[in-house]
Amino acid sequence: MVQFLNLGRGKLGQTTNASAMTIPLREWIKGALDPERVGNSSFSAASPQYVASCLRVAVCLSRQISDAEEFSNEGLWLLPIDNADWAGSVAVKLTQVGDIDGYGNAAEIEQLPRVHSTTHDASAGDLKTNSSASLVHFPSDTCEIVAASLHNDCFHNVDSAEISTEGHADVTSRGVSFDPLSSDMKLQRIFSLGLVFYELFSGGKLPPPQLTLALSEYIAARPAEAAKETGTLGSLPNDETNEGPGRSEQLNISATLKIDTDEEDVYEISDRYHAEGARKKLPECQSLLKSSIESLKRLGLPYPLCDLIHNMLDCINGELSGEESYTKMSDITLDLQLMIDEPMKFLHDLDLVHLSSRGLQLTGNLSIRDEEFASLQCAYRRAVSGSSEVAIISGGSGTGKSSLAVRVGEFIIANGGVFLSVKFQQMRGNPFSALMSAFNEYCNVFMAVKDSVWVKLLSSRLHDALGQDVHHLIKVIPKLSDIIDCDTTRFAPQHGCVNELKKIQYLLLRFVEVISSCSKETVTLCLDDIQWADAFSMSVLEQIIMMPQEDKRLFIIGCYRDDEIQDCHPIKTVIGNFNEYGIRLTMIQLDCMDKATVNKMISDILCLSPRIVKSLSDIVYHKTKGNLLFVSQLLMSLNRDGLLNLSLSRRRWMWDEEQIQARKLPDDVATFFSICISHLPSEVQIALEVLSCFGASVACEFIAILESKLKLKLVKPLDWASSEGFVCKLAENYEFSHDRIQEAAYGMIEKDLRCHLHLHYGMRLVEVSLETENDNMLFTAVSQINLAGPSAVTDSVEAAVMAGHNLVAGKKAMALSDFSSAASFFDSGVSFLKEIHWRNHYKLSLELFEYAVKCSLVLGDHLRLTALSLQIFKHAHCLEDRFNTLLLVMSSLAYSSKISQSVKTGLSILAKLGHKLPNQCTRDEIIFHIKQTQKHLSTISDVDLIHRKKMNDDRHTMAMQCLSKLQLTMFQVSPDLQPIATLKMVDLTIEHGMSPMSPVGFAYFASLLGQLGELKDAFRFAKLAKALLDADGSTEILGDVLFTTSEVLTYCEPMQTVNEYRSQGQDVVLATGDVHFACMLRLTYCATMLWTGSTLLAVKDESTNALRYMKRQKHSTSYYTLLPIHRSTSILLGETYNDPLTEDQLTNSQQLVILYYHKMFISFLLNIYDDMRQYAEKFFEVRISSSLLISAYAGHEFFGGLVSFRIYRETGEASWLERGKQCKSTIQLWAEQGSLWNFEHKHFLMKAEEHYCENDLSCAELAYSNALVSARAHKFINDEALAYELAGYFYHSAGKTAESLEHLICAHTKYTEWGACLKVNTIFRFIHDKFGSVHEFKSLWTHTSLESIITPRSDGQSCDDHHESRKRRVV
Repeated sequence: MVQFLNLGRGKLGQTTNASAMTIPLREWIKGALDPERVGNSSFSAASPQYVASCLRVAVCLSRQISDAEEFSNEGLWLLPIDNADWAGSVAVKLTQVGDIDGYGNAAEIEQLPRVHSTTHDASAGDLKTNSSASLVHFPSDTCEIVAASLHNDCFHNVDSAEISTEGHADVTSRGVSFDPLSSDMKLQRIFSLGLVFYELFSGGKLPPPQLTLALSEYIAARPAEAAKETGTLGSLPNDETNEGPGRSEQLNISATLKIDTDEEDVYEISDRYHAEGARKKLPECQSLLKSSIESLKRLGLPYPLCDLIHNMLDCINGELSGEESYTKMSDITLDLQLMIDEPMKFLHDLDLVHLSSRGLQLTGNLSIRDEEFASLQCAYRRAVSGSSEVAIISGGSGTGKSSLAVRVGEFIIANGGVFLSVKFQQMRGNPFSALMSAFNEYCNVFMAVKDSVWVKLLSSRLHDALGQDVHHLIKVIPKLSDIIDCDTTRFAPQHGCVNELKKIQYLLLRFVEVISSCSKETVTLCLDDIQWADAFSMSVLEQIIMMPQEDKRLFIIGCYRDDEIQDCHPIKTVIGNFNEYGIRLTMIQLDCMDKATVNKMISDILCLSPRIVKSLSDIVYHKTKGNLLFVSQLLMSLNRDGLLNLSLSRRRWMWDEEQIQARKLPDDVATFFSICISHLPSEVQIALEVLSCFGASVACEFIAILESKLKLKLVKPLDWASSEGFVCKLAENYEFSHDRIQEAAYGMIEKDLRCHLHLHYGMRLVEVSLETENDNMLFTAVSQINLAGPSAVTDSVEAAVMAGHNLVAGKKAMALSDFSSAASFFDSGVSFLKEIHWRNHYKLSLELFEYAVKCSLVLGDHLRLTALSLQIFKHAHCLEDRFNTLLLVMSSLAYSSKISQSVKTGLSILAKLGHKLPNQCTRDEIIFHIKQTQKHLSTISDVDLIHRKKMNDDRHTMAMQCLSKLQLTMFQVSPDLQPIATLKMVDLTIEHGMSPMSPVGFAYFASLLGQLGELKDAFRFAKLAKALLDADGSTEILGDVLFTTSEVLTYCEPMQTVNEYRSQGQDVVLATGDVHFACMLRLTYCATMLWTGSTLLAVKDESTNALRYMKRQKHSTSYYTLLPIHRSTSILLGETYNDPLTEDQLTNSQQLVILYYHKMFISFLLNIYDDMRQYAEKFFEVRISSSLLISAYAGHEFFGGLVSFRIYRETGEASWLERGKQCKSTIQLWAEQGSLWNFEHKHFLMKAEEHYCENDLSCAELAYSNALVSARAHKFINDEALAYELAGYFYHSAGKTAESLEHLICAHTKYTEWGACLKVNTIFRFIHDKFGSVHEFKSLWTHTSLESIITPRSDGQSCDDHHESRKRRVV
């Protein structure tokens, strides 16, 4: 480390360890600048390398004196005395950094290492150091300054010091008493050190003797402040070296003044002598000091360094010193350290040419909010390491939220990350203008930094993930076309998308997943002004944030004004869900800056020491209360008004404190900005007002068009405003420096004039958009018209034109899936229509209202949808004009959980179309009609059905649309009548031809046949429905068909294979925006995972993610159906589960069936008989024969039968035996006609339980064995474990102890493999209770390790090997 060293009695040049050497300062200076050693004749004291090394020496000396002064009595012995030749006494101690051999003896010190002969400029990295190491630029950087010291004879001899009780030393030197900690002595030390610095930085030049002499004579006239009877001022350092000429002529500048304290006050005497000396000597001193510093400047030393030395030497003038002269050694240390740490700001000279032409600039990185910045750095590093991180910066307007985010962005980019910024605007014109611009920018960044291999990889993966849907993304992310070679014109448009908004959300999520997998860099997305974010953007961002961490490599930063965010704002809801999703949140709350922060900010801006700008910063803080925006703009204003100027002579900023203090400012920052703008040239004011009408940011190209159409000068005035800091001219945009400036500029326009201007701008731009077919221009133009409002247009014809423009803009926004903007356009269009618009503009009115209703449905605004639809029902001329709205109302009612009303509305529509359905029908009648239809279809081949004529009757087509929507809702509220709607769809298709809805009819018809046991035909029509969908189906019904056919396939194909089909179907369905059937597919996927024996941890993870997704989508039907499955999984895993589900929360009877079933299922597995029977009775009471949820229905039959057999054995009630046999017969039918893979082992196990109930032990034993072999062969580990367990109980009741133990141990192993920890414990307790210590039965069981009871096995091989020899026989 660098410190003052007391070298004891050793000689200078000797060292106490073998790795260090000590060099006198003057020798070090000569060696460092010796041309022969350096090898560069141009190397001088002004060379950056030399200055950097000198700064390290300087800060060592100042810090050690400062520390000694702070130590008070304890540090007195470290303070150098006043009459020493300081420069001659300073030594630089060097430690070899590289090979330390050869630097351990004094002889080698004679060969002083040479300074680098390089022309390399010193940068910030060259200067930065800490207090423990200071590098000197010797060849190969082999040496390090570790100490700068004074001779031991220059330190106070504390042995002879008398320590006073006041805590400081009253040290005697040559018989004169003085206080080494007095202010005078501190100033003399600053002055003495200043002379050392003069010699050090000048390259060995001595200060002029006249300067020392003049100042010495002046100081000699001053009495000591602390003198009581006799005082003295110590001698100043000699101006020559110890060995140089003139040593015998050194000046004796000390003087003694005796004071009689009884006759005259010491302070009055001090003031008198001070004033008289100042009048005589001060001008001469100042002149000498100025000329001395000028000589340093002529050497080429940086002006800030020259000013530092000047302020050190000037301090000796006491009260008449300059305002910037030093009074504390610690201030010198701080200023030197700033020069080392940030040389570009505090050491290097300012760029006078640039600043003279541009004025004060605030664009640099200001080192404020350091603690908050460090927190965000840590959050980013965690995100890079794989943590799911979100940071939120909140605060009032102008507190520096955006500035802090920009600073973080610079850090991220410097560390190889990607930083994308999104700024939401209060005046939104273009759809997706904020969020999509960020993704556009990502494409630019990706193309700039990645080679062709990476680009091809990303293009390939996007094609694989999105297929033809990639062209939808290119519409909203145009720059994506640079990565993907995709001609959007070659894709035929797809109609009938269920929900375009959900579709684009899904595509964006997939886009984020793909770019994360194709990039090693973490992408940071900064969202500024979230308080103005549109609903769609917030929804997309929420989905991105909630994505599983393995699917994303993102760090999210959000900024918002906390005084403009209410509790109901979406961002509050999103933040509230972070804990549930395991997302770590870093909250940064910014308030106005305190005095110290304002001082640091102004120091950074003016590149001056905080000490120098403190008086200015205090004034600024008082006037701005620390508001960062106010502070920065006030400084810009002071610069414009000439109160803060650049001094060319001093090469630094100067200011007039009195005038700044006298300047009156408003309390409101917006008013301040208005005043500032009013002082600008008129052309600039007009340009800013025009710009403010279009929001906070406008494209440069757009400004050029405005200038042409409005015949106004805009570009040059805005460029001028940019130079003054009101706007920023970025690569492609003009952007207000802060939204408060935009608000102030807009507020300067008279309110009565605003409407006229908006309308005028909008109409001019509409002309341009129509000429150039520029959709973005159209959105902006229509937004301007809407800001003008209907009151700006009085003529009804002109108002209809404005409504028509909104209709066109709304359609184009819908094509981009921006339904929020589209809804705004449609609403505005409706507002422009006059009172009799339904009569005068019927077609326009109907179209506007219909599109507005559709947007309301997509956005989930059901109240608005109801109000708009009532207008259509009231004024539409016919049923055909009402039909589309009626379908939307049906969907709205269903999504609002008003399913009965939705069904009622659908039946009413069918009746009006001439296809009234019966109100009731018996089961036998329904079965008869199903058989008749089946018989009819058996005469028609699949090929003929696929190529059947198209349905061309509009009323039949509308009926098919209505029947398609009724299928699922009728199943939920009227399951007995739902088959009628299905049969109607099939009949209409057979009689009148194929419609786009026909695949739905055949899919549901396949379900009906499956329920009746006609599995062969069920499989046929399920495949036919898929073929029809592929041939000519609507994407609107894709989810319906995929879901229904996947359930039918469960009859005939392995469940594991069908589940893969469901997994793929989820993505396909989401790509159409069909959230409903996507949720239903996830529901059945999770249920099938449980029933096919997937590890329970995997089931839990999948169901947890699915529940979160369903909750976000507010899909209560699937959510409450999946909850019991999640509950059962958690209980089997042995986890504590607080059941949140009650019967009151359920929305339909099917959910109640599933709730009772799972409670019965868990009670059965855990052998809780009373609960099992209670829930079994409830289950069979409400159970319905499902034609849709086959995957659930199969489980119901299987476990319903097993429970019935168990209850029969306990009670002997024949009804339970009969129920069990009925369930077994259903499973047997499916096994014989459908999939042996899925149902054979279930049938064997149920048959074994039936034989057990009938006491047919031999048949039961064989059936158990068959069930085990079949379950293992078909990979149902859960059912295999259950078969082992039930067989074990059977053998135990039969008295076959060895066989019972054998099967129970195997059950224990299989349940362990499945992950059913609670079930494993149940088996263990049964074995322990019934058999005692299992080791007693080791001789009876040799086929598996008994250790599996204590240490569960993962292979289960012994159990499988034991039964492999048993031949399976179907009974």
